[in-house]
Amino acid sequence: TTSRFNVGLDAMLFDNRLSLSFDWYTSKTSDLLVQKQYQYVTGMDKYWSNGGELQNTGIEATVNAKLINTKNWKWELGASVGHYKNEVTALDEEIAPVDVYGGEVITKVGEAIGSFWGYKTDGVFCSEEEAAQSGIFQRDATHKEQPFKAGDVKFVDVNPGNDPGCIDENDKVVIGNPNPDIFGNVFTRLKFKEFQLDVNCNYSLGNDVYNYYRRQLESGSGFFNQTTALLNRWTTDGQVTNVPAIAYGDPVGNTRFSDRWIEDGSYFRVKYIKFSYNVPLTVEWLQGLNVWAAAENVFTFTKYKG
Repeated sequence: TTSRFNVGLDAMLFDNRLSLSFDWYTSKTSDLLVQKQYQYVTGMDKYWSNGGELQNTGIEATVNAKLINTKNWKWELGASVGHYKNEVTALDEEIAPVDVYGGEVITKVGEAIGSFWGYKTDGVFCSEEEAAQSGIFQRDATHKEQPFKAGDVKFVDVNPGNDPGCIDENDKVVIGNPNPDIFGNVFTRLKFKEFQLDVNCNYSLGNDVYNYYRRQLESGSGFFNQTTALLNRWTTDGQVTNVPAIAYGDPVGNTRFSDRWIEDGSYFRVKYIKFSYNVPLTVEWLQGLNVWAAAENVFTFTKYKG
């Protein structure tokens, strides 16, 4: 059940040469559907229940200007920007993380739905001395300490109170948010007599992406092809790099789901370009004729390696 409150403002200025639009909204969802586990003695698996609350708050703004408006030339330019915050505000019981392509996403109070859940990292141990001084280790199946060594990833012990120096499930935290900080469009229309050019671009800033393919192609744990990033892998004591040493089967777990595989998914995309011509006609049986050519997804500018 969702209730929503919205406040908006629309304005037309300078003989409709400039238009402005602004919206602010907040919505609250209650009786959120969550999946729960039956007691073992029932002999049944899972069931759906109403057991959570969610809140969304955001703003959207649009501006459009007719920069040129003569008989032969017309030019419009506009842009929009939006921002929202998604937050789980209540759960009647903790929900376990969900596996997605070897990674995990979590529904957790105080966080956005779909937040990435994993380990934080701080580079790679460049020497045996650095690894020994860190005191970081993990425990094997017999509960014996196995210290990390030179060339291993430096995982962050975010919960030292539980088992100081030990990297385990208790050290998982939110390592990324798939929701953007801001998003929107940029659009323009240029017209000369019967010719018209339309360009529409969209963008997103601040959204995190899990690069699953890079995790496979930079793991250094098998015999399949890898990217050239592994040319920078750790090989000698004292080498400073952010790519760990390779080891068949990854016995240490350097490729575990961590912020190594979370990237900035921000982008600016030229989404649509259309060039058209209105053929001047004076035929009674034909209302008009428009000849056009268009292209979609023309360019995308991003630092995302995927």
